[in-house]
Amino acid sequence: MQQSASSPSKLSLWIGLTRPKTLFSGLSSVLVAIFYAASLGAIDVLRTLLLVVVAVAAQIASNIANDLIDHRKGADTDERKGPLRPLSRGLISEREVRIALYLSLAVLLASGLSLIALSSWWLLLVGLAVVLGVFAYSGGPYPLSYHGWGDAAVLVFFGWVPTVTSFYILRGYVLDQTLWQLATAIGLSSVNILVVNNYRDVAEDSKAGKRTLIVRMGQDFAPRLYLTCGLLSMGLLYPIYSFWGMLLLLPYVLLFSQTHRALQTSRGAELNGVLARTARNVFLLALLIGAMLWLKP
Repeated sequence: MQQSASSPSKLSLWIGLTRPKTLFSGLSSVLVAIFYAASLGAIDVLRTLLLVVVAVAAQIASNIANDLIDHRKGADTDERKGPLRPLSRGLISEREVRIALYLSLAVLLASGLSLIALSSWWLLLVGLAVVLGVFAYSGGPYPLSYHGWGDAAVLVFFGWVPTVTSFYILRGYVLDQTLWQLATAIGLSSVNILVVNNYRDVAEDSKAGKRTLIVRMGQDFAPRLYLTCGLLSMGLLYPIYSFWGMLLLLPYVLLFSQTHRALQTSRGAELNGVLARTARNVFLLALLIGAMLWLKP
């Protein structure tokens, strides 16, 4: 059957399945580790490149697994206001999505094992925890995102785990207070992506039995949580403050304030734009951390 002009192409459907707007934010925690490790001296190029591949592959696998599990649980209904989910609309088959998931996990496994071989075999446990986290987020006997633990999971798996592990691979140690503060800062910033997503889908999540933190605490809680995470993420950067670094921080504060205001005034599908700007802010924060480290005396 010939595809209509208004129908999305197969390529655009596959790209949409990976949720490309989230990829830069997923890479941000690894970039923070790379920037901080590089500020302390020369770093290994091969390990750095493999870390980038692992970060992107893990984000893609997480996105696809979340779509697949939510589809099976019936959480993606026609009332959903988020970006198009090709699987839930019948535009891509479940078999095709499973293949995409297996491919992304294969890339993640290959690049991850290469990093382990170059550093330490005990990191295999970290890799296993990441893979389990991908499925535990929306699946398993106690799916974290369905019981209000999704925000904590984001802080752990998009803040602490990738940042601290990446730094260890590049530097060989993790007992560093600044490292943990930077990891927490980028993790809290990433939590805000989930806050916007759950704020937008609160009615649909409630109907589907998905008891997110916003469903439990109410919609009014979302802007307050967003502001708290954002302010804490900036405040935790104090070990790398400098005069010029603070000047660079001012435009970011303005961008964050604008996005927070948009969250308060937007509803329904309008929040997709807020979601995209929040993901942009996470990536910009990672770049800002790199600049602040470079400018710090």
